[in-house]
Amino acid sequence: MAKKALCLLLTLIALFMLSHTAAFAEDNTAEPTAADSTVLHSETMATDASGVTVPFSTEPEATYSLAKYPVLTVAAISNYFGRIDAEYNEFTREFTVVYMLKSSKRLLSTNWTLTYDANLLMLNPEKNTIETICPIMKNAANMSIDDKDGVIRYAATDLDMFDYSTAEAAFVRIVFDVPMLTPEDSEITKVDLTVSDLVVTEPDSRTGKSVTGKEIVLVANSKVLKNDMTKLVQTSKYTTITPSTFSEETIKPATDDEVVTTVPPTTQKLTAATRPAVKPKAAEKTNEALPLLYTGTWYIALLILLILLVCSTVLFIMRKRDIYND
Repeated sequence: MAKKALCLLLTLIALFMLSHTAAFAEDNTAEPTAADSTVLHSETMATDASGVTVPFSTEPEATYSLAKYPVLTVAAISNYFGRIDAEYNEFTREFTVVYMLKSSKRLLSTNWTLTYDANLLMLNPEKNTIETICPIMKNAANMSIDDKDGVIRYAATDLDMFDYSTAEAAFVRIVFDVPMLTPEDSEITKVDLTVSDLVVTEPDSRTGKSVTGKEIVLVANSKVLKNDMTKLVQTSKYTTITPSTFSEETIKPATDDEVVTTVPPTTQKLTAATRPAVKPKAAEKTNEALPLLYTGTWYIALLILLILLVCSTVLFIMRKRDIYND
């Protein structure tokens, strides 16, 4: 009777240890560790330059324009600089016109007027300061902006002169804001720069000031002069504008009468609502049959084997003693 009780006790001990070992193995596989959580978190989050953790920037789906023709056509013209045109779609909210200049002699004085359609284009004073409109002349100029009539008047004179001889630089730079336009709009407008006066000269080798009698007038009363004196001045002048966002080459037929234009997507940041959720790997195996016993790692399986071996050995010795005693 004592032997049977001992066998029963050993069996219960083995089952108890097996159940706790299986529970321990199951606990280790049920939840990811702190390190695993960090890895999952880092897959969807990043740190910006200020050290603030933000979601990764991703490319959203392409935006499509329904405009079959340019909703805004701009012609940047001038009596002294070249002309350039651009065509924009309904997503364009801003464009910049720059009149570039390079002269073999330094600029002594200038006077110009720029006109635009104030009913269609808007001029933000914060984007168009006296320093940004002409970075070289800066505060040596007088400027007035009449945004109601769409007129900018500018005049600058300095005996120290303005140096456009070393490299091409912005003579006039204007940033225009565009109102909300629909695909059905078809607006045509112009930005017109009229240079009224433009005088160049050369500096004195000792004082660095302009030399009296060396002035050469390139433009007078809005008329571009061409004479023996102007031939002594080598100039490079042209006009640039923000590239067109509408192009017939990008138009692709969609359905029957509909035409769409692909617009390159801009980089946007995913918000908490749009960021895709990261699922733990264990959730991907929900359709697979679960094992009857979680053995865990190899050392847990080895421990189970040793327990069974000890119990079997004890039972074997007890059985041998019963045989010899009989």
